[in-house]
Amino acid sequence: MGNSSCSTARKGLEKLDPKDFIISKRTGESITKQAGSINGQQFNIEECKDCDIFLLDYMDSVFMDDCENCRVFFGPVESSIFIRTSKSCDFVIACKQFRCRDCADCRLALMCTTEPVIETSKNMQFACFEFFYFSLAEQIRSARLNIWNNKWWQIHDFNANADKPNWSLLPQEAVSSLLRVSACSSLTQEELEMDRVVPVSLGSRPRPSAESCFVVFLPGSEAYIEAFFTKIMNTENWALCRSRSTALADDRAKQLFAWTKEPLAKSCKGQEIVGVEVCGPGVHEQVKDALQNTGLASGSKHIHLVPESECAALAKGFFEIWKDEI
Repeated sequence: MGNSSCSTARKGLEKLDPKDFIISKRTGESITKQAGSINGQQFNIEECKDCDIFLLDYMDSVFMDDCENCRVFFGPVESSIFIRTSKSCDFVIACKQFRCRDCADCRLALMCTTEPVIETSKNMQFACFEFFYFSLAEQIRSARLNIWNNKWWQIHDFNANADKPNWSLLPQEAVSSLLRVSACSSLTQEELEMDRVVPVSLGSRPRPSAESCFVVFLPGSEAYIEAFFTKIMNTENWALCRSRSTALADDRAKQLFAWTKEPLAKSCKGQEIVGVEVCGPGVHEQVKDALQNTGLASGSKHIHLVPESECAALAKGFFEIWKDEI
């Protein structure tokens, strides 16, 4: 039985044509890889100039080298994307790990579940991922990316220069101009205008309001998290500051829930919880009202609003100090 399974696997691999997973030495072209055409394989792009490239599928990993003045959409990348010696390119990327080396004058809209890394690169600009097409949500699940762990702004620069920084924030409103979607005939205007599946967060951008609130979702709250995100996006003067999905060590969980007599730390032991910080004028009372008087009220056992007096300290600990431990 084992030998038969291995033989079948080998035959499947033999059917793959390496030429289907590389774009090389192209100039001034529009190139689209449709959903299902990459299907979790590694993909390479090299020596392309002035191209519009849309990889509308999920991938295991990506390498991109020696490209110039290209506009590239990378569908969900399960492991890492590594861009080298490229300049004046625009990217929209969803991945687990991002790294670039010897790049210059590039703009990126990024979803990255670990800290993005730049090395010997200059004038790099970063914004939050903002894009949609019909297969995206399913592909994100296939690539096992957690949309609530987007660290797009937490750039680690191996060659940091305090006097002349190598990267800066790209205005979020500029993201829509990174790609020439008209160059991709398979994307319809209808799907491009639909609600986003990746939350757009402020990250380290200035907050439009000093008032904020901190909401914690216990394990098994996926539907409520999505509903709350929709509420944030559709409520005037609310902005998503940041979110994080993590399993906390016992002492951290007890510290997070010290304000309540409910055994919440015990109920989430060894499991991931999601924290969401939202800002806006009067946002704490408004969120409290929404959790009590809208459809979110049915999730009262799963959703917990941190008391206003504890919000700042616990949010700082949860998002900035407490590292992933388990």
